[in-house]
Parts: sequence; C-alpha cells; structure tokens
Amino acid sequence: MLTSEDPAAHWDLSPDTLRRKIKTGDLHAERINRRYRLAWPDIWACERGPLPRGARADRYKLPLLTKHRIAQALNVSPRSVERWIADGMPTRAVFGSVRANPRDVADWLEQSLGLTLSAGWWRA
Repeated sequence: MLTSEDPAAHWDLSPDTLRRKIKTGDLHAERINRRYRLAWPDIWACERGPLPRGARADRYKLPLLTKHRIAQALNVSPRSVERWIADGMPTRAVFGSVRANPRDVADWLEQSLGLTLSAGWWRA
C-alpha cells in the first residue's frame, strides 16, 4: 500500500490536493493508523487512459510528466509538446490535467520523429 505522498509524487500534485481528492471521493483510499493508504489500481483508475496490466504495470508506476516538464527535459517549447500531443503522443488525464508517461513519450518520439532518448532522459 502506498501513502498519500506516493501518488502525489506520481502525478506531480501536492499531498494536500491529493488528500482533498480523497475526502471528496474522487480517489479511493483506506485510512490506516490515521494515514491514507492507496493501491496502484485505485491510482490508475483516476487516470484517463488504459488500465495497465501484467508487465506494463511497472512501466506505469513511473512518475508522470507535465507538458512543461517534458519541454524542459527535452529543451523544446511547451507549444512543441502540445503539437506532439495533438499529433498523437499518448497522454493520461489526471483530474483534468494532462500528464504523460516518460516511456510512452520516448517510444512515441522514436516512432514518430526518429528521436532516440537515453534511459532516464526525464530526470536530467
């Protein structure tokens, strides 16, 4: 089980925002010893996108990236990232905000634009 800080980091949200989503019922969590605990399937259920299964589940435990974070990591403008999204780069919506899995971004850039990114490119 994950603490509320784990999905907050996964979605790049503040823990307070996450706790508000739990209290309003937008996110399922269990309360254990006065702390919220969450499971990955409950986290993924809040993301608009396919539910990860099997071997792909580990891939979707990586922190999701905002458009601005992708642009910063790749040294491009946020508008370029928005064009890529319009052209079909896979994204996941988290409570109405666009996020992207870093491996999906790398796969799409390689297939669509022929760009090969190093492992961990988003951490740079």
